[in-house]
Amino acid sequence: MNIEKYSKPILRISLSLVFLWFGFQQITSPESWDSFVPGFLISMGIAAKTLVTGNAILELTLGLFLLFGIRVRLSALILSLHLFGIAFFMGIDPTGVRDFGLATATFAIFLNGADQYCLDKKFSKTSQ
Repeated sequence: MNIEKYSKPILRISLSLVFLWFGFQQITSPESWDSFVPGFLISMGIAAKTLVTGNAILELTLGLFLLFGIRVRLSALILSLHLFGIAFFMGIDPTGVRDFGLATATFAIFLNGADQYCLDKKFSKTSQ
């Protein structure tokens, strides 16, 4: 039995669920996430709630793209760069290290591209 073929979709889908969970948490209670917004962004006059809400929309949208396999490489690249930035600003603490691991796993999705269960693959096969 070839179980290796499931590794890429499992990684993609499980990480999409992580992004969807965090995005949903930020949408439903943005005030709980204000403390994670870097001070330099707030000093530029941008409201923390606005940044949290924008981040939530980004993570929900691209999380759905990953879940369904739409624009996988682009979505994974944006999300991984986003998480690398968060990990950098968080520093070497439990949250920063966790986000670095998630960013690296998301970058692996970018490197892999669409797997056989992605909608992008299904549509590209029917159009040929």
